[in-house]
Amino acid sequence: MIEKIACRIFGKIVNPYVDYFENLKANLRKSGIKASVDEYFCSILFYAVIALVLVMIFGAIFFSMIMTEQVAYSYTLAIITGLVTAVLVFIFGYYYPSIKASGIQNQIDKSLPFAVFHMSTSASSGVSATEVFAMLSMRKGIIAEEAKRIYMNVRTMGMSLSDALQRAALRTPSMAFADLLWGMSSIVTTGGSIEKYLTNKTDTFMSHYRRSLNDYAKAISLYTEIYITLIIVGSLLFIVLLAIMSPISNVDVLFLQTFLVFFMIPLVSMGFMVLLKGISPME
Repeated sequence: MIEKIACRIFGKIVNPYVDYFENLKANLRKSGIKASVDEYFCSILFYAVIALVLVMIFGAIFFSMIMTEQVAYSYTLAIITGLVTAVLVFIFGYYYPSIKASGIQNQIDKSLPFAVFHMSTSASSGVSATEVFAMLSMRKGIIAEEAKRIYMNVRTMGMSLSDALQRAALRTPSMAFADLLWGMSSIVTTGGSIEKYLTNKTDTFMSHYRRSLNDYAKAISLYTEIYITLIIVGSLLFIVLLAIMSPISNVDVLFLQTFLVFFMIPLVSMGFMVLLKGISPME
């Protein structure tokens, strides 16, 4: 509904320049957002204009209340705030597909070694290449969803497996997964051995996964030393220094110590946990 309204308003402006946004088109495809380039671009323009109008109205009311003697300046400040907000909304909307595609790529790359191992095991049991994707679709995750789409394209839409693989390779944001699908498409076309190909790919991905685990273990050791040095030792030293300086200063030492122990240290600890989770090669 919103896309239609946005296209009616901005369609004539955006349509002549659609060809200049090939990167956006690719990111929309890889992120799974089901919208054309012109529809999506018109939508983010629409949201940017809405943000501009709302921020200008409420900003004018707010700034005029706190700047009663300088009403003209309050309106100017509201216009500037609205313009900045509109630009930020537009930038976020433009780059959102690439951010989402990067998240999908990260999930695929983490689960790909185990998915390929599953495919190799299925192929070694003697099932056809199409049935390999049917069995893979029973797993959980993005790769399983992609495998289901490939299988449905072959069984329901009547598409050849090679074409279904190529289409999936074009829309996935993961280069490793795309390379796997292109290789399978070539094997299917030339009549090669899927089982041998998947076995070789399993060895390659598992070797890379073991190296990633080794690098992750080293990173954990480094971050642990940083955490202990800066957070644990540093906090204790800061608390001791505050206790020593309290008789000769007017600083509220108890408040600072309470803030450090109950707020600062937990927040930084959570940040380290998020960091370690983000760089983890495991699913």
